[in-house]
Amino acid sequence: MDTVRIGNELENAIFAYLKEQQNAGLYLIGTLPPDRCTIRRKPRYYSKEREDDIEFDVSIELRREDHLEPQQIIIFECKNYSSAIPDSEIREFSDKLSDIGRDNTKGIIVVTSKLQSGAEKVARSRKLGIIKYNPNGLEFLAERRFTDDLKSKHARASMFNSNSRFRSLKFAAYFSGKYYDNTHQLLSVVAGEEPDKSEVQILSKSQFPYLRADEIEQTTSQIHTMIGYDDGPVDLIKICEELSIDLTISEESGDTVEESELLGRADFATRRIVIYAHGNRKRERFTLAHEIGHFHLNHDQFLRSETTIKQDLVVDEHETKGNLINRMEYQANMFASHLLLPKFSLVEKVQQLRTELDIRDRGHGYIFVDNQPQNLSNYYLLLEAVSEHFNTSSQVIEIRLKSLGCITDNRKQLQNFVADFRQTWPN
Repeated sequence: MDTVRIGNELENAIFAYLKEQQNAGLYLIGTLPPDRCTIRRKPRYYSKEREDDIEFDVSIELRREDHLEPQQIIIFECKNYSSAIPDSEIREFSDKLSDIGRDNTKGIIVVTSKLQSGAEKVARSRKLGIIKYNPNGLEFLAERRFTDDLKSKHARASMFNSNSRFRSLKFAAYFSGKYYDNTHQLLSVVAGEEPDKSEVQILSKSQFPYLRADEIEQTTSQIHTMIGYDDGPVDLIKICEELSIDLTISEESGDTVEESELLGRADFATRRIVIYAHGNRKRERFTLAHEIGHFHLNHDQFLRSETTIKQDLVVDEHETKGNLINRMEYQANMFASHLLLPKFSLVEKVQQLRTELDIRDRGHGYIFVDNQPQNLSNYYLLLEAVSEHFNTSSQVIEIRLKSLGCITDNRKQLQNFVADFRQTWPN
């Protein structure tokens, strides 16, 4: 393994990320404008004890007006490891900072993996910052932010808690007992300045736009009209073209996000969607429709970028309570099902198949299914035929038909069915 190349990749990524934030004017240290912040790659600082320069990975030098020497230096040490970072790495970086002997120098460890518990304690005791960088993570908009408590939970989960249901962030940081999700807040605190909150809007649940099913039905119908949809699989590529969304289908498997498969990514600033192919065409189509939903539902007001992982496609409505990210994912899923399965075409196809399969309403419902073999067989044949017609999974079709009130499902859970079977089976 080329450890130098891997290390440089993280340094380059963090350097590019900081430059991007600076060029966009997204962070200021106190009253310092970005043009007074110098971001350096592989900087060297003199150590009297060693009588030589010590090279670091990345630094930000902060200068005030009419000052040539930086009044504050923030140094980043990048650790691109696949395993958890041990405390020895934190101690070594802290010692290097001590060797250059600058009172105005602050240190931050940048990692791609999590930290061992001992490493966290050392960083806290030596007043070092920690950043978890994940290029495919969730990225909140700093200008219109969620509550600090919510973002702290996401940041904490990104760095220390692998079993959490909270999403991994692109940028998660820890410093002096607090968690941050963007460079503006972190660097302001590290530099000893109070972050300017005068233009920051706290987003509450009541402010988050939440569309009813009929409202989503209406907006997806408008999209179908826009592309001249008639019948069969909805042309999602044409929708992207009409909405000026740059679409890329990647044959790579994608990265791992909290041990879940990465399915897709939406970058709102560049209006770009990337879908990761995993050999499941119908899931790829749902993922793409899901990402289109984020754009069309104006989620770019709250996020700079968003990734879709497996668990996002199965978010239940009860999981939206108290979790605004899940709230957006649930809405994007609802949008995707409506987009892929236009109501009138779906109902027309189902009616045709009911006739072909001799599925009748015998007082139990339009489509009735229970554990009787004939009912089960016809039900699965119907779902399979609809799935092939719209190039959409049977699970999505089943959920959509149930939401339209077309299905009466009296199937018993497998364990109950087996228990009943055993009770009635002769000894």
